[in-house]
Amino acid sequence: MKPKFRSLSGAALMLVIIPIIAGLLACMPVPIGDPERSRIDPELNGAWKMSEEGKESALYLFRPYDKRTWVVIGTEGTFGASTKIALYKAWLTRLGGKRFMTWEQAGGINSDGSFEPEFWLVFRVDKDNDDQFRLRMIDLEFEGFADIPTPDEYDGDDYIGKMRRKFERVIKRHIDDEEMYSEPLLLSRVPQDELAEAAALFEKIIEFE
Repeated sequence: MKPKFRSLSGAALMLVIIPIIAGLLACMPVPIGDPERSRIDPELNGAWKMSEEGKESALYLFRPYDKRTWVVIGTEGTFGASTKIALYKAWLTRLGGKRFMTWEQAGGINSDGSFEPEFWLVFRVDKDNDDQFRLRMIDLEFEGFADIPTPDEYDGDDYIGKMRRKFERVIKRHIDDEEMYSEPLLLSRVPQDELAEAAALFEKIIEFE
């Protein structure tokens, strides 16, 4: 299985929207969980600020698409004059008693005309309180994944279908191993007195009308 090249590069945009991610090594070559068997958590609906060590870096809108998934819209910065956005489909799954969220890019197209992403973002989700969650990304370079072939090394078909279970088993086995996760990103709910400003920003960059 060889990766496809995007004519519209979601990878570069991802690094703009989430500057905390230093490179694509943290991204997963398979999604985790099945969106058709998932259920959204209403507590995660709405507008959020994503930050690292208290430094705001991006504004995100978690908008329910259906009972199973969200459309996640990310902007560069918070309430600045950003015109860049990133789109994801997101869903939750539970492994080893912990919750994980998979983000699948929804804003690109491959050079062959297909839409299957080349990579996914997978976060462990821990709740601090009603207005703050911690997201810790799964790191593909974790040694527990070393025996799983990469897409370039795999000669068969259906890489995603066959390798997803392997990744999920490793995650379950190492659920409490801190080496498997990145430093936490803080997802903080946009306060009520800032919601109007956030709504205006999303309306501006997405052009609802």
